[in-house]
Amino acid sequence: MSRLSGLWACTVGFIGLLLLLWYLHPIADQRQCPNWGANGNASAFADERWDFRLPLLIAAWLAAVLVEQLLPPARRSPARGARALAAVLVTAVAGCCGVFPFLVVCR
Repeated sequence: MSRLSGLWACTVGFIGLLLLLWYLHPIADQRQCPNWGANGNASAFADERWDFRLPLLIAAWLAAVLVEQLLPPARRSPARGARALAAVLVTAVAGCCGVFPFLVVCR
C-alpha cells in the first residue's frame, strides 16, 4: 500500500493550485489594484472570470478529496480516519485561507 494512499487528490490538487496561482499571478497588495482609491469592484486577476472559476475549482478539488476518501484503498489504511480528516482539513484550509484573500483584495 502506498504511503499516499488516500492523499493523492489532496497532494496533486495542492500542487496544481500552487502552479495555477503562480501562472495567474494575482494581485496580493491592495495598493496595486486598478480601483485603488476609488469605488467599485476590480479583480486581482488579469481575467476577471477567474473570480468565479477559482471558487468552483476549489469546490471540485474538495469534492475529489472527499470521493477519494470513500474509495477502498483509502479505507484499507490503518490510519484511515486521521488520514481522511487531515486530507479534508488541509484541502479546506488551503482553499479558504490560500485563495480567498486573492478574491477579496480588490473589493
